[in-house]
Amino acid sequence: MVLVPTVRTQHTEVYELVDCPKCGTEVVKAFKCWTVSPARYSAKGYVPEFRVGIFMCPECKSKFRSKVDSNVKTAGTKNVKVLVERIKEIREGLKQTLRGLREKISKLETERVTLLVEIEKLKKVAEARANALEVDVKELREELKSLRELLGDGEERV
Repeated sequence: MVLVPTVRTQHTEVYELVDCPKCGTEVVKAFKCWTVSPARYSAKGYVPEFRVGIFMCPECKSKFRSKVDSNVKTAGTKNVKVLVERIKEIREGLKQTLRGLREKISKLETERVTLLVEIEKLKKVAEARANALEVDVKELREELKSLRELLGDGEERV
């Protein structure tokens, strides 16, 4: 049996997590609580009272009773510690993800710059080829014109 502390908040009581005896799942809240007062007095002369709650496991749906301590003022200390550790783990994961993304971004920016330089080089090569082709086409047109003139002259003689 697990002893768990409780705190009164307005009209409801909040309890720390209780472990299910069957499957070990942590159960968040009791759906019914009451105070138990034995008929006998303790050795110190007062009637010992304690709280008992009925809990239902969300996993295996079994119902079980557990003693809850109503004298402790901080509820969820274990819960908060677990959450803080989980937040730290998530934060580290996010830091690593951020580092990885920054590295990818810097690599992509470097690759972008090299591609832009290569594109400029290819543009210059393409312009040079286009100019060379223009010169070749101009020469071929002049040659065609001269051949037509020769053939035109040759047709009249025949």
